Amino acid sequence: MIKKSIVVSVGVSTMALAMGCIDSYAAEKGIVNTDVLNVRSGASTNHSVIGKLHKGNTVEIIETSGGWYKVKLSNGQTGWASGNYISKSSNPDSGGQTGYGFITTSTLNVRSGASTSHSVVAKVYKNDKVELLSSSNGWYKIKLSNGQIGWASGDYISKSSNPDSGGQTGYGFITTSTLNVRSGASTSHSVVAKVYKNDKVELLSSSNGWYKIKLSNGQIGWASGDYISKSSNPDSGGQTESGYGFITTSSLNVRSGASTSHSVVAKVYKNDKVELLSSSNGWYKIKLSNGQIGWASGDYISKTSNPDSGSDGSGSVEKPSTDDAQAAVNLAKQQIGKPYVWGAEGPNSFDCSGLMYYAYKNGAGVTLPRTSRDQSKVGTTVSKSNLQPGDLIFSSTDGSGNVSHVAIYVGNNEMIHAPKPGENVQKISINSSYWNNAYLWSKRIV
Repeated sequence: MIKKSIVVSVGVSTMALAMGCIDSYAAEKGIVNTDVLNVRSGASTNHSVIGKLHKGNTVEIIETSGGWYKVKLSNGQTGWASGNYISKSSNPDSGGQTGYGFITTSTLNVRSGASTSHSVVAKVYKNDKVELLSSSNGWYKIKLSNGQIGWASGDYISKSSNPDSGGQTGYGFITTSTLNVRSGASTSHSVVAKVYKNDKVELLSSSNGWYKIKLSNGQIGWASGDYISKSSNPDSGGQTESGYGFITTSSLNVRSGASTSHSVVAKVYKNDKVELLSSSNGWYKIKLSNGQIGWASGDYISKTSNPDSGSDGSGSVEKPSTDDAQAAVNLAKQQIGKPYVWGAEGPNSFDCSGLMYYAYKNGAGVTLPRTSRDQSKVGTTVSKSNLQPGDLIFSSTDGSGNVSHVAIYVGNNEMIHAPKPGENVQKISINSSYWNNAYLWSKRIV
């Protein structure tokens, strides 16, 4: 375990050695990053709960042991809390916030206080930049570009240390075969250039789901963010060293270089797994199962982070078994009562898509995309009247008409989902007026 404090005397050194695996921290602060966090009498869930902390609370970290922090509360009481839900901060007065944030939903209400019971004083829109002043119970106190101050839900604000990024930093890689670059941030603007699959572009700013990009020739324009994958590594060629792909066409030539003008050195076939080494102009440099290396068109290779998943090219896995769907349902049922935490994918807490990801990966052996929006793009569309246990139900809960929530159908007109901050995983009816109005479509995964 890494020592966090500096030994300043023999006496302190001796004490530190006697403590064994417990590290000491000198006046280090932490910010609670989950809605409700139990403080216990000892460093495990076996110990009794002696208090509770809430999102945005500041605590002093005294010691650590086995992933738990001994904390000092504002009232002077001490106890132990899981380090998974405490973010260390060098600024104890920041409320866990520094810098700026960017709006991630189409329209977000700014209110006079930190809850929906307070009046709406302004609105902000997707990719608007706001200054973060403090936080309380999952809400951010923000300063708008016109100087107005109010509160907005932290679920729809992405923090950034770069206030000039427009919510973007680094580079992006094109994910579709051909993408128009336009003079402005909508399809009503004229096409000024084209980019191609796996081309690298520099991200300058964003607006309403579009990226302002700089091409390799220096030209600047706008392109839809739906087809650009962000990367912090401009030299990666859009691939990670451990990435894999599956062939999506019946037979694919592997060539000595990145174009059809190069000679064919091998062939791969549908659902063959290949290792991705790099990319260039829409082609992947790949390593075959026999160790041979060559280039193949990226149009016929589906990337995956799970080399053992297998793929049929549609984004779903070739495991057409109702038993697998039921296994995912059974595992989802076991999570009922666990808390919602944004970005969590188990095993102790979940957000909506994290619950689906966990249930299918650990119950059915199927690796889904991580977000509800991406999950809605895989599998086979089924009607609401034809739902079977294991089908995923997609809804628009923010009024945008776009996917913002996912649940799993469990039969008897019921679904299991992780609703929102402050609530737990639960089973509810799919036929309430709210969910009928929010419903978009359903997908069958296996």
